[in-house]
Amino acid sequence: MASTDNVCLLTRLPRELLAIVVSHLTNGDIKCLRAASRGTERLVALRIRRVFLSANSRNINVLRAVADHEALRHGVTEIVWDDARLKASKYAVGDGFYEKEKTKHDDVVVAGDDCPLWFKEGRQTSLAYLFNLHPADEEEVAGLMPKNSPSLVECWNYYKTLIQDQQAVLETGADADALKYGLARFPSLKRVTLTPTAHGPFVGEPLYHTPMIRDFPRHFGYPLPENWPGMGCDDGPAEVYPWHGDEHRGLYGYDCSIEDYRNKWRGLRTILRTLAENEHRVTEFVMETFHHRTGINCNVFSEPSQECDDLTALLSSPGFRHIDLALFTGVIETEGWPCFRSGLLRKALAAAPQLEHINLSCTMDIDGNGCAAQVDLQDDDPEDDSLPPLRSIFPVECWPQLQHLGISSLPVRMAELVGFLGALPDSLRSVRLSHLAFGSEKSSYQGLLSHMRDKLDWKSRAATQRPSVQIIVKREFAGRVGHYLSTDAAADRFLYSGSETGNSLNPFGRANDPNNPVEGMGVVERNYIDPLIEKPYKLNEFD
Repeated sequence: MASTDNVCLLTRLPRELLAIVVSHLTNGDIKCLRAASRGTERLVALRIRRVFLSANSRNINVLRAVADHEALRHGVTEIVWDDARLKASKYAVGDGFYEKEKTKHDDVVVAGDDCPLWFKEGRQTSLAYLFNLHPADEEEVAGLMPKNSPSLVECWNYYKTLIQDQQAVLETGADADALKYGLARFPSLKRVTLTPTAHGPFVGEPLYHTPMIRDFPRHFGYPLPENWPGMGCDDGPAEVYPWHGDEHRGLYGYDCSIEDYRNKWRGLRTILRTLAENEHRVTEFVMETFHHRTGINCNVFSEPSQECDDLTALLSSPGFRHIDLALFTGVIETEGWPCFRSGLLRKALAAAPQLEHINLSCTMDIDGNGCAAQVDLQDDDPEDDSLPPLRSIFPVECWPQLQHLGISSLPVRMAELVGFLGALPDSLRSVRLSHLAFGSEKSSYQGLLSHMRDKLDWKSRAATQRPSVQIIVKREFAGRVGHYLSTDAAADRFLYSGSETGNSLNPFGRANDPNNPVEGMGVVERNYIDPLIEKPYKLNEFD
């Protein structure tokens, strides 16, 4: 590889073997390999399986370029819609009265001709987190910045071009037009992913490396977008408002119309409407919120809505098989879960008879004991109807091919959950239970696993046909954003062990703490943000 005139040793491999090697490389590695010699450039083709869309012309232009490339367009299987819109000012329509009063002075120019205070503070905060410093330590943050990093004024000038470009896209609907174009031009497209978190929790740590983000100057600091309600609310659940009416104005301001409020989820509305109006081959719809307590407004399903109708149309598409649905529920449990009791969500999900994979997450407030923080649930009271039955949400009788079920931040009665799991079809191969709110302090993950082992027939099935069970619990505190604990194989060993009995092998085996795992049982610590982080769980590790 010393010269482009030399033949790379890899080019001597049989093409079938070379294809296997290349299949394990990232796109970045493939680009480097192609640049190594003429031989590898000729033999190793570019691979683009995922393209990005957002209110940014760079992302739109790249998608259109791939769609117009006769070879590359056939490889695209996924479109990721980045719904994180940059703030054009400290206060915008829909931010509310409190924010408007609090930020009156934040448009004061502090640098250059027009760089405002709010941008300076947002940039400083994002860079402080990057270097693990306190946002108030302005001098320390500045002192750690590499010498070639862009200045405050340079960052602001670059940010202004992004805002101007974003506004032009929003006014013309160019991103929606590009989605429509992609549906027609990508014959292998099967998945659409919607996320408000592409920029990641810190500057320089994006969760999706979109063309827009890859073009950012190194150490470009800017206020990270948090436009979906619930993002950035670390001190408690944010309020969710009806999809119809004007109740939201009490918080978001009288200048915020119902359309302004709904368009906080503009990406969702655009995707579902575009899919409903155009032919497509999409069989998977994924909402990826990572560690944020957010999702789409659950009241989309409390009363009839265009968005519910459009989702139902998508689910009824031929061959639809996979949905990850994140609901922003606020404290809707105090109102009796109208989003579930209306039956609209169940009806929508029942429209997908070929469904194989479903994850449903909420943002319910759950305390450290694994119980609901906002309401008093009674697990053993048959008259208590504050917990919606799981079968009123999931039409399991309509899913004979279901292979995976995941639920997160939902209220459950332990006995009902076990019975519900037992009613799932024999095709089931994996179950993920995350951050559940048990109906009483008598219920726990420890008891749940014991009941599953004793009352389900899964153990009698052939080893290859047993569902793998994963239980997720939080592991977040200062310095550990996005961390969680996963039982992984520990739960399966307990459920399917042949000779051992009792709670000694239960990964939640401590009598005085039945909702937290035991060390040394195979429980691992992972991170939503960085999938490479994985290490054995240690109870008192805070460093």
